[in-house]
Amino acid sequence: VGDSAETDDEYPMSDAGTVAEARHLLTDWDAEQMRVITADSDDRLIVEAGPGTGKTAVACARLAHLITEEDIEPSKILMISFTRAAAAEIRARLHSYVGEASYAIHNATIDSHAWAVRSGHDPSARLTRSYDDNIESVIALLTSDEDVADEYSRVEHVIIDEAQDIVGPRAELIESMVGHLPTDCGVTIFADEAQAIYGFSKRNSKRNIRSNDGSLLERVRAGKLGNFSNLPLGQVHRTSSAQLKTIYSDLRTELMKSEHQVLELRDWVAKAIEDLSAGDFDEFIKQHPADSPRDLLVLFRNRADVLDFSQGQADAHSLRLSDYDPGLPAWLALCFSHFLEPFVSEEKFRELWFVNVEGKGKAREEWSSAWLSLLKLAGRHDRVVDMLHLRRRLGGARPPIDVARSEFGLEGFTLSTIHASKGREADVVILMMPEARKSRSVEGVVEEARVLFVGATRARKELYVVRNKSLWTERLNSGRLFCSNQNSREQQVSVEIGRKGDIEPRFLVGATQFKSAEAAAAQDFLASVSRSVTAYNLVKRPDRVSKYGIHFGEPETCVGIMSGSFSRDIQEISFRPGGVSFRTPDQIGNVKAQGCSSIVLAPEDGNAESLHEPWASSGFLLAPKIAGFPSYRTDRS
Repeated sequence: VGDSAETDDEYPMSDAGTVAEARHLLTDWDAEQMRVITADSDDRLIVEAGPGTGKTAVACARLAHLITEEDIEPSKILMISFTRAAAAEIRARLHSYVGEASYAIHNATIDSHAWAVRSGHDPSARLTRSYDDNIESVIALLTSDEDVADEYSRVEHVIIDEAQDIVGPRAELIESMVGHLPTDCGVTIFADEAQAIYGFSKRNSKRNIRSNDGSLLERVRAGKLGNFSNLPLGQVHRTSSAQLKTIYSDLRTELMKSEHQVLELRDWVAKAIEDLSAGDFDEFIKQHPADSPRDLLVLFRNRADVLDFSQGQADAHSLRLSDYDPGLPAWLALCFSHFLEPFVSEEKFRELWFVNVEGKGKAREEWSSAWLSLLKLAGRHDRVVDMLHLRRRLGGARPPIDVARSEFGLEGFTLSTIHASKGREADVVILMMPEARKSRSVEGVVEEARVLFVGATRARKELYVVRNKSLWTERLNSGRLFCSNQNSREQQVSVEIGRKGDIEPRFLVGATQFKSAEAAAAQDFLASVSRSVTAYNLVKRPDRVSKYGIHFGEPETCVGIMSGSFSRDIQEISFRPGGVSFRTPDQIGNVKAQGCSSIVLAPEDGNAESLHEPWASSGFLLAPKIAGFPSYRTDRS
């Protein structure tokens, strides 16, 4: 359905997949899981799946069963995931089940699916519009454009994840989409009301649900999408810990009851989680005295707390934040920034990899999986990769999930907000328990209780709870967070760095910003630290626009320039309307970068003309993956 940026039918692979090998997968499932996996292809199911019950594995096994046993063509299956990370996990796991057939399945987030449909049918479609605008446009197209509606008539099965968190226009789009499916098209919807944290979903609602109101789960229960059968997944498989199983099952049951005093529910859940945890941070250090476990997930309530904690970490780690695009891996620019040929063969790519990437910390065997991902994106039948087509695929606003990273940063432990951790699990979880928010509404209290429940159920083996006082932040119109303490003489600020748009290609290798030799030296330096944590200083440039250069070391190497939007935000913090004005800082120190990512420009991108060679022609360049919450101090202007 649509020409999604997350699928590729233009350059098909030669093998349809070893689907016969998937038949052995119908073993080692519990009875509830088997009922979901082997349900008839035209069944319409709502699957109530608590945390740790194997939801993702069951969804993949159901897809494999539909392909191998029900003979449904993969291209006629639509899989709607809640996040790009979840879509990537589904794709990877499904590939192990059915081989290359997994790439024919339309596997996308709601936003990516909406854009694919709209861009294929609306000549006025623009990526500059908001996600909600695109979704509203597709809803309108479904009712006004017969060609759009006709596309859904060819779909034979749809799987939708996290229905409890699909709200507003996205829920309305799914409702409209299901209404245009053939009557014999099956639909499998996975949901868990106890994990509804993206908008309150009221239990047992008796109200009439308007077409633009209620989560997708509420709409299904109200009969807005037709008749659905309910199937539960109740057995916890994620953990063998008795304490964690109590949280996964018993606490979930209690959370769903209405017997508790609602305004005390959050505190009751917090105490239960603390009582059932393995202890606090001191206990964590006692159990892991040498090094932190590699599979460690540290969870916070707010984005600013994640960035502030990351700011103080010297070890490599990654960030999982809803508003942060993980970007494209550095190996793309390392291999192709100086490659100007129209096609690349497997032999040539292997040579590029071992010259430019192997010595930068990548495992030797990873070159082959990288090559396969390139083939899937832009491979021709003669098994060479078309570089112009590759740039078009990678240069879009929503790069394909086959190559885009799922987390921001490097390998190592992961810092995340609880919201962004959905679908993620780890052997060891440290839950930074936030203070109770001052909310008197039923919706607010219940949502906070569910947020804590979601955080606690990410753990497979060990859960530690640390009481944490969240930062008090303000938000600029741009969305940037900051903290400010000031008196009549000086201002101390901590500010969010790493938002989309903070670094642009022309501020890395632009011909008007750098000499050619300077740009080359900067890119060479970034290549040398592409797998390292690096601390930079942002230094105000001696020009009228007051942009900040990104500097490292003595003598200083300037690797780029922060964007004008970043400078304007710093000015807005310094010059508050009706208050005391302060000077903008001359320098912001200790700005952390978690390695580098690749920026890829499509051949038609006009920004390429402003760059030095070879980047103007190749379209590939490196950018530091800056993210943090650094502080600075300044006095009155």
